Amino acid sequence: MLHMIVEQTRHYPMRMVYDPATKTFSERDHRSLCAARGFTRPYGWISESGTPPEPHWDCILMSDDEFELGDEVEIEVIGVFRRSDGDHKYIVAQTERNIRDLEELSPEEMDALHRLYPRVGEGEGWFGREEALYCMEHHQ
Repeated sequence: MLHMIVEQTRHYPMRMVYDPATKTFSERDHRSLCAARGFTRPYGWISESGTPPEPHWDCILMSDDEFELGDEVEIEVIGVFRRSDGDHKYIVAQTERNIRDLEELSPEEMDALHRLYPRVGEGEGWFGREEALYCMEHHQ
């Protein structure tokens, strides 16, 4: 069982940063990528992978539910946006949603993901659960 810690929601247009010493979030002086590209789903990290600013796995929660910064959500990894710089973005869904793979998302959800990362460079791309688990296992 994996969990996501919510780091960014639609209610915070500025980039939020987590301070593990105080366990608080603070605003940066620039807009978040999500806000800049009209993406409204929560963004955060997989808690079992580490805690920012130390190495961790970023993730995008495909949910329209409302969350607060720091909420812990039980998740299922359903896909990954592989980046050439190795800073992959895992796509996750709440466990109770009962989705196992990226291909099960609605066309609207896939459009939203493509809006968040519209450019796919050399060696990059959208992949399903199998590739996401491979990346996690091999720390790629």
